Amino acid sequence: MLLTALLKGFTIGFLIAAPVGPIGILCIRRTLVQGRSIGFISGLGAATADAVYGCIAGLGLTLIMNYLVEQSSRFQLFGGIFLCYLGLRTLFSSPPDRAHGR
Repeated sequence: MLLTALLKGFTIGFLIAAPVGPIGILCIRRTLVQGRSIGFISGLGAATADAVYGCIAGLGLTLIMNYLVEQSSRFQLFGGIFLCYLGLRTLFSSPPDRAHGR
């Protein structure tokens, strides 16, 4: 009896902790209207879609990271040139008017 109550408590706690977004509401609705198996299959479909999106994002990030690592010397060169440009521009600029400040 104690084990049954504990199991029910864990189940209810898990269901309450699950985020309820539009897909969650869709799964709940399908479960209530069409039965447990249809709701379960809807949840599996949503989980599969999330997994596919996660894989696409992870692989895309890996491709971008590999490209940036391969091209790091070019980025360093262009970044250094840009910093030299900013330094020379600052060096040769005229100082600001002090009449307005003090």
